Formats: sequence, structure tokens, C-alpha cells
Amino acid sequence: MALFGRKKQRSLFDSPNRQQEIKKKRRVFGRAAISETKSPYTAKPGFMSRFSLRSKKKFKRTSQSLLATPPTRLTAQKPSKFKKILVFLLIILSLGGIFYFTFFTDYFQIDEFQVFEDDTEITNNLTLNRLITDELQNKNIITYSPEQLITNILEQNPEFQHVEVSKKYPKTIQITLEKYPLAANIVAVIKGADGLRVQKKYLVNTKGMVIMENEENPDLPYIRIETDRALDLNSFPLDQEKLDYIIKLINLFEEKFGLKVLEAEYLKKAREVHLKTEKDFSVWFDLTKNMLSQIDKLKKALPKLDIYKTPLQYIDLRISGTNAEKVIYKTK
Repeated sequence: MALFGRKKQRSLFDSPNRQQEIKKKRRVFGRAAISETKSPYTAKPGFMSRFSLRSKKKFKRTSQSLLATPPTRLTAQKPSKFKKILVFLLIILSLGGIFYFTFFTDYFQIDEFQVFEDDTEITNNLTLNRLITDELQNKNIITYSPEQLITNILEQNPEFQHVEVSKKYPKTIQITLEKYPLAANIVAVIKGADGLRVQKKYLVNTKGMVIMENEENPDLPYIRIETDRALDLNSFPLDQEKLDYIIKLINLFEEKFGLKVLEAEYLKKAREVHLKTEKDFSVWFDLTKNMLSQIDKLKKALPKLDIYKTPLQYIDLRISGTNAEKVIYKTK
């Protein structure tokens, strides 16, 4: 009876108020924990308490060595001596075959050449063709060196200033020729034994060599010379230095005075050049003197000597010395 009359004891955790009190203490504990740390970060109430109550997850480290399973070794079979010898013989035979095919057969033997000048193929120069044929006969295009051919062409054909040789495999040589440019028209006054004078025209290149006869180019300056006989092709009626002087003098005179020079007369013995102008008078220059000083002398005389309106026969600029600035002239 006593048992039945005894009151049933209730646990503190069964009380709702008690449970709220526990939760409140937990929150207070969490804030206190955060305040005690000197962390610069702030946390929400209860954050650290919940975090502290969580159990840290332990990670198991499985230490498995990479060497636990040793790599399988590839065992390469060594070639036998017979195979080595066979490969060596094949290499020797291949190299020997290439060498024989290259140097002891006619596959790379030169049997054709082409000659070009100003992008035009030249076939009618028999002397040049014979020279090239003799040089290239029985030559292998691979081992052939063209230096000697270039030297021979330039020596026997002085009208060319540049020769280029190229190889066109397997059998052809191409030769490109470049001539010296044309420089002037030569008007040769030929004095015959009977006293008659005959004029003949030629073209010379920049080296002063006669390239063509009975030809002229009106775009080039005219130079008159006296000679005892007709000029030969490839001859040099003027050396290159004198030719350059005369051409530069003509261009400079036309530039400074605005008068066209019809022709320049070269006097070899007197070493003079007479420029015949479109105003039908001549200006005499000394080839041994500086052309600029003689041009300046005439420019200084222009205020007193009107070369454009005065009917002149000639102007002599050759005087030097004490009267170097003196200009001699003759009117008609």
C-alpha cells in the first residue's frame, strides 16, 4: 500500500524550466569562451559552444608506399651479331650505291646551259657559247665550281660587268650576264689621207668602250673626237676618267646655267673640252683643272657678261694664276 501511495519522483530534465535553464547556461558559456580568446573575429552566440561540442573527425592516413608494387622490368632482347652485321652491310651498300650513282653515272653530268641578258635568252653569241661549252664539258653539276667560268667570261668579254652562274638540277647551268650601261655617243671625225673628213657615230659604255657602231642614242650626251681611222668595236677612244669628267661637266653646266649642251668636243693633245651650247657659242674648259672652280668663275662674270643675250663666239675659262678670275670671251 505504501508503494502505491508513494509519489513518483520526476527528473530535473523532465522539467521544461530546467531545460531552458540549461540552454541558457550553454549560451552564456559560449559567449564567455569567445570573450576569453583574443581572436579578432566575432562569432554568433552559441557558435563556439556548438563547435566545441562537435567531435573532430579523424582522418585515417593510409600510408601506402609507391614502392609497394615494384615496377615490372621490360627486358629488351639484344639483337644478335648476325643482325648487327646485316644492318651494317646494308648501310655500306646504300652509301656506296648513292656515291656511285652521283659521281660515276651521267645523271648529274652537265649537258645543257642557258645564257640570259636583260631577261632575254642569248643564243647567237658563238664565241661566248664556245667558251662556255669548253668550260662545262664532262663536268658534274654537284661538284662543279663556277669561279673559273666567271673569270674567263669577264676577261674575254669586257663589255660585261657582272656574271652570275646558277645550277638547275639535274643537268642544266644558267648564266646571267649584265653589261655596263651605255654612257655617251661618240662622233668620230676621221681624217683621211686626202684631207677629207668623215664623221661616224658610235656608242660607248661607262668604261669608255665602243659597244656599237653606226648607232646613236639621242638621250645620251654627244662627244666629238678626232681620229686617224675608224674605231673598232671593244676599243677605248676615251679612258674612263676622261669620260666621267666630260659627262659630269655637261650635266653640271646645264644645271647651273639652264643652257642645253649640244655636244662636247674633246681635244686630246690640248687636254681641253669645248662645250657647244644651244646659243651657238662654246665654253672652253681645262681638263686638268677643277671643273667647279671654272664653273664658279663663269657664274661670277654673269653680272657683266650676259651669256643669254650677248652674241658670243666662245668663252675661255682656262686662264689661271694671277688673273685666275679673268674670263676671256669673243663676240661674233
